[in-house]
Amino acid sequence: MISFIKKVLREIRFRCLHGYGSVRSSSRMIPQFLIIGAQKGGTSSLFYYLKSHPQIKRAIKKEIHYFNIFFDKGQKWYLAHFPSKSSSYMTGEASPDYIFHPNTPERVKSLNPKMKIIVLLRNPIERAYSAYQMNKRLNIDPRSSFEDAVYFELNHKDIDSTQYTYDRHNFFYLKRGKYAEQLSHWSKYFPKDQLLIINSHQLFNETIDTVSQVQHFLNIELRKPSSVKPMNVGHYPPITKELTTSLAEYFKEDLQHLKDSWQIDFTAV
Repeated sequence: MISFIKKVLREIRFRCLHGYGSVRSSSRMIPQFLIIGAQKGGTSSLFYYLKSHPQIKRAIKKEIHYFNIFFDKGQKWYLAHFPSKSSSYMTGEASPDYIFHPNTPERVKSLNPKMKIIVLLRNPIERAYSAYQMNKRLNIDPRSSFEDAVYFELNHKDIDSTQYTYDRHNFFYLKRGKYAEQLSHWSKYFPKDQLLIINSHQLFNETIDTVSQVQHFLNIELRKPSSVKPMNVGHYPPITKELTTSLAEYFKEDLQHLKDSWQIDFTAV
């Protein structure tokens, strides 16, 4: 209890010192970058590496989910999560569901058409399995096995990701891995030079170089992060070979499009 109270007091002090929470949206910084996903792709780690950079002032929290879940709260509510305006800093957030929500690209563009979009993509089979394990751990998914969740989605083609609600946004394990399909939608609203696509394997195996790549994209000084410890790492049994083979066929066409259009190749690692 004491540690929780200390944590709350530190957060209150942080907000007061940096001017967060004001309802005067005109005094808030508009985010210049978003880490939009993918879920379970390393967004927490990248946000952690970036937030200590002296030219970045972070949002109150990593995930705000304004553009997908809380859009009806309005722009004033959203901007209250960011620090006071400054020409010396930039700010942004990381909500890993943004890449998947069908209305997010248009909503983001309406706020900031020059927004820089960072995307971390993990092998879609690994991503789906990791997401299921997370949902089981959090008691979000009541199904007894990953196989049950996958085969339900495979056999219910009527499940439409455009029917996006708060209760359902953690599901769609397979459809979330159709990266080329999602990026094609984003590229209708943002030019490719505003989209940085990174293989998650690269982030975790070439961390310093990848962070430098992101910093260059954001046009900020190149600095090594104070720590390169990965965040939210899960440990669980491997997927069966049979299911892996089945899912590889499911993702085959989309992965080829991803390789052709965005030069992301999961077979190369």
